[in-house]
Amino acid sequence: MIPFRILLTISALLFALISFTQDINPKLDSKTWLDNEPRIINDYRVTKVFGSTDYDRRAYNFMPLTAVAYMNLNQLKEKTKATAAKEKWGQEKRDKKLAELDSVACGGAIEVYISRYQEENANLKWFFVILRGEEDKDKLWERELGYQAPQVPYERGWWNYKVVYLPIEVELPFYIYLNDKHSRNLSDFKFRIEQYTNNQN
Repeated sequence: MIPFRILLTISALLFALISFTQDINPKLDSKTWLDNEPRIINDYRVTKVFGSTDYDRRAYNFMPLTAVAYMNLNQLKEKTKATAAKEKWGQEKRDKKLAELDSVACGGAIEVYISRYQEENANLKWFFVILRGEEDKDKLWERELGYQAPQVPYERGWWNYKVVYLPIEVELPFYIYLNDKHSRNLSDFKFRIEQYTNNQN
């Protein structure tokens, strides 16, 4: 028989996992992303241009994930308003958070989601983001994601998620590079963000 204390701990971990997962866009962790595959996320067309992988392609459907998405400032504010309503923030806290976004996230935000088989490899301290413009030449902005311990394994292993605010305005289309310090590659993952219209394939 499992002691009550252990059951309570397991229940708390599962509840935390479920609560955390609900805030993640399901299109980020739905399936492995193929090279040159576009997805419509947050009303933007996001194409994974390339992404390195050292895993057995025969296990494709169970491989770890690397995904990004983009939210503009208005979408970010709407998400903040929804969180404020859900968590019953006071008006002052809500207004303060919304005002902060104008300065720290004038360019919107990038959502980053990863899963890895090994716990250490899913810590965001190993990853950094680079933004490049439409010509894919000049670096617009760069940021290390910083230490963030991974979450309890779920389906494809240890996972992590972060919303990265963009303090600079960006013009579409642009490129997001997500690089892993463990890698010897010059670039590990590259995504193209562009405006989505219904007449696109």
